Amino acid sequence: MPDAVQIAGKVNVYTQLINTVGNLFKLGETMDMTDVEERAFWHNVPGDRHGGPQGPPIEVQWLGAICVVRMELSRWDAAEIDKLRRREVNATLGTILLAEVGTLMLAAKGFRLCLNSATRPLNFPCAILRDAIPYGMGSKFTSVGLQFECHRCQDGTARDGILHNTDVTEYTGGS
Repeated sequence: MPDAVQIAGKVNVYTQLINTVGNLFKLGETMDMTDVEERAFWHNVPGDRHGGPQGPPIEVQWLGAICVVRMELSRWDAAEIDKLRRREVNATLGTILLAEVGTLMLAAKGFRLCLNSATRPLNFPCAILRDAIPYGMGSKFTSVGLQFECHRCQDGTARDGILHNTDVTEYTGGS
């Protein structure tokens, strides 16, 4: 295949609570570039033949990967953004109860994130909002910034091991 200019086109962003069936909600539309960064995790194996832990590794182990997805939305559904801001943990936006501290996020409190574009759709079945959520206020149009950390799906689920794929349809069953 020859090289060519790649254009994903307009990206509509959809979310869905993890472990639910159907009900993909349109979060909004991206303002410009959406960045997807795949981060690999590595572990160096030291060995005496290379000077032990102080020297270069004798082997390198791959331990998996996550994706970090950054976007800025110029059109969005405020109610859906508020769900994300609560991180599906807080019963009330802006209030953190003691019982909510320590909540495990990946197994039950994450989101499915779908980036739906005409040419390069992406589905992240296990995403959390781990970083700050900047949003503007003022007399001009307001944008909201989101940074999702996407993990492989938990073992024992219908999507066991999936970090991302291109299935941006609504799930019809499974866990």
